[in-house]
Amino acid sequence: MEKPLLIQQEEMQQHALETGNYLMDGLKKLMHKYPIISDVRGHGLFIGAEMVKDRTTMEPAIPEIDIVVEKLKAKGYLLSTDGPLHNVLKIKPPMPFNKQNADEMVQLLDIALSEL
Repeated sequence: MEKPLLIQQEEMQQHALETGNYLMDGLKKLMHKYPIISDVRGHGLFIGAEMVKDRTTMEPAIPEIDIVVEKLKAKGYLLSTDGPLHNVLKIKPPMPFNKQNADEMVQLLDIALSEL
């Protein structure tokens, strides 16, 4: 199946891959700073960050993730939860999302996590 012309012309797939990898790098730095983030995974602009109360027991950090979602929503970043235990921060930004947006989102997430 051939890609639509606009997707090729604007290199949307490459943009999603590069921006997504950049965002995941930022989230992985936060994972090293905050034990509440136990894993960061994804592809392109579809990313998940698993949140737990304890990395040994892997107890889901459900109240905490709800607080983080609300704090970022108040700053204009619409995130949600996913996973069988609802403890994965689901990040699916729109295609125009760029590295500057990723930096801002990671910074806001850093602040939200520091306030837990």
